[in-house]
Amino acid sequence: MLEIKRLTIHSKTGPLLQDLSLQIHSNEIVALIGASGCGKTSALKFTAGILPPDLHPEGHLLLDGVPIRAPHPAISYQPQSDALFPWLTIAENAALGLEIAGLSKRTARAQVLPLFAPFGLAGCEGKFPAELSGGMRQRAAFLRTIVQDSRFVLLDEPFSALDAVTRFRMQDWLLARLNERPRGVLLVTHDLHEATGMADRILVMAANPGRIIREIPVTTPRAQRSEAALADLRATLKTLLLKETSL
Repeated sequence: MLEIKRLTIHSKTGPLLQDLSLQIHSNEIVALIGASGCGKTSALKFTAGILPPDLHPEGHLLLDGVPIRAPHPAISYQPQSDALFPWLTIAENAALGLEIAGLSKRTARAQVLPLFAPFGLAGCEGKFPAELSGGMRQRAAFLRTIVQDSRFVLLDEPFSALDAVTRFRMQDWLLARLNERPRGVLLVTHDLHEATGMADRILVMAANPGRIIREIPVTTPRAQRSEAALADLRATLKTLLLKETSL
């Protein structure tokens, strides 16, 4: 289990997050939702160990009850954009995380290349990001993230730049990959359909300062998550978010 415990993040103007605590188990998807500016991305960046220097965190990060310091090999992070380097090939981009972790280029590429076909990227190994569609670039970014031997994955609005059809396909695709190899996932999203369709639990945040105001389990099996089955839950979430942003 990965745990953020009593996290407060101070900015120049005051606390950005206040006493935030959450847990992620190794085989579940937790969605973190809330209005822009409530600190969702800052919570992810703290967990990934990449907070900017002008933000000052107080709190604890624990793995299986033991305090750890981020960045940590058990945790991988994917930002909002695909963040592929345009001057590297897709194979080089996909292997980059493993190289940063200490593997040689040869070993890293040997681990990455067999996964191109399962990730729908066969034939793209030598291409550059500009030659791929948005969905294919996103799969390459997921490949770079998932190939790392991490137990937990942090995803910051990973589908926000995609068109609606590609976004739906990528959500289904990611769920299939996680079914093959379960990971704990903390997903930041603004999309209530995405949160209710993918998550096992949804954490609702409020701002000024950022804090969790509600934890809601999604008990409907994924195979049965139709529009009708999730309508009441989405209405509840919408009401919570509108109430907080109107204060």
